[in-house]
This record gives sequence, structure tokens and C-alpha cells, in this order.
Amino acid sequence: MKKILCCILIAVVCFSFSSDLQKKVIRNNGFDIECYVSPKKQTNFNDSKVYYWYKSGEIHQSLSNAGGFVLHKDYYKYYKSNELAEQGTFNFGLKIGTWKTWYKNGSLKIWEEWKQGHRDGHFKTFDSLGNLVNKGVYKNNIKNGYWVNYVMKDTVYHKSKETFKERPKNAVERLLRKRDSLEKIKIKFDRITKRKTDSIKRIKVKSDRLIKKRNDSINKVHNKLEKVTQKKLDSINKSKGIHENFFKKLFKKEK
Repeated sequence: MKKILCCILIAVVCFSFSSDLQKKVIRNNGFDIECYVSPKKQTNFNDSKVYYWYKSGEIHQSLSNAGGFVLHKDYYKYYKSNELAEQGTFNFGLKIGTWKTWYKNGSLKIWEEWKQGHRDGHFKTFDSLGNLVNKGVYKNNIKNGYWVNYVMKDTVYHKSKETFKERPKNAVERLLRKRDSLEKIKIKFDRITKRKTDSIKRIKVKSDRLIKKRNDSINKVHNKLEKVTQKKLDSINKSKGIHENFFKKLFKKEK
């Protein structure tokens, strides 16, 4: 009984899938395309999104509207050599999930993520040799955060459709940065104060050295004067002593 129910359920799903989707095989501009379209008429369109749709054997795209059957589910695009050129998924005309594009030599060219018709998630591009060229993130179809160009060796930061060389600070970081600025001002003030104090100390030391030098010079002159004076006194005393001895000898002989 369970097996019968499972078979019925699978048959219903397959029938509903086949009845809701129509497979299309298209050859256009040297490419072969396999895709599916929904025969249901779409009425709700988003003004900011691009829709992909099928009409008269061709795939078209337009903003906020569709003029034919919208693409739905799997999408494959091939080169004439049967090499895969592009692969992705649609949800009633809007790109969703991971989309990939390849070079003719089979190397991956673009790897991107979509969410209901908008790029949303990681985005990468490669050269034909497989080297990473660009890497970044989209958020709601707008570049967001750091984007790196490996060829130009350049990194930029995207926020709210603006481009910066570095990530802008948030409110908390700005507050901390302001506090850091105040600390830097205090450090600078302390450094200036210390420099002034050291300068005053140096001036005092220099002044004390000059005063000592001047006092030493005065003491030297004073000592020199004392020596000269003493020398003169000694000379006078010596002269007096010679005269006294002469008279003593003279009077001694007369007796």
C-alpha cells in the first residue's frame, strides 16, 4: 500500500512539473540554450528587478516587467563545441542561487550569488588561466564591504554606494577613537610639560654651574691677591730682618 502511495505521489509531482513548465531549446549568437519557462501569466513585478522571459524563439530581459513566458528553474548555455558557457537557476523570471560563467577553454570566468533577481552574496571573476582577478560581496545588488582587485593590487571598501580606502568607523569605534584622541592630547600635553620642566632644570643646572664658575674665579683671584700680599709682606719682613742683624753686629763689635 505504501509503495502504491509513493508511486502515485511521484507521478503527481512529475505531472505537475511537466504541466507547469515548458522546455525550450534555443540557438542564438553562436550559443545553444536549454531552459524552462512557466506558462502561468505573471502579474506581480518588482520595479527594481530585471526579469528574463521567452518569446518568439528568443530570450529577452526587461526591468520591472515581462512580455512573454518568464524563465523558471534550470538554465544552461553552451558554446558550439558543447562546452558549458553559463549555468544558473531562475525563479519566475528572476535569477536565484549560484550562477557560473565559463571561458571557451573551460576555465571559470564568473562565480556569483543571486537572491530573487538581485546579486546578493559572494562575487568572483577569473582570467582565462584560472587566476583570481576580482573578489567581493554584493548586498541587495550593491557592492558591500571590501573588494579586492588582484591585478591592480588594490583594495577598496564599499558602503551605502560610497567607496572608501578603509572601512569607516561605526559609532562605538568613533567613540573609542574620540577617547583615544583625548588620550593622545593628554600624552602630548604631558610631553610638553615634561619638556618645559626638563628645560627649566637644565637652565637651573647651567645657572648653578655659571655661579660656581664665577665663585671659583673670584676665589682664585682672592687667593692670588693673598699670595701676592703675603709675598710682599714676607719681602718687607725679610728686609727688616737684615737691617736688624746688621745693627746688632755693629753694636756688638764696638763693645
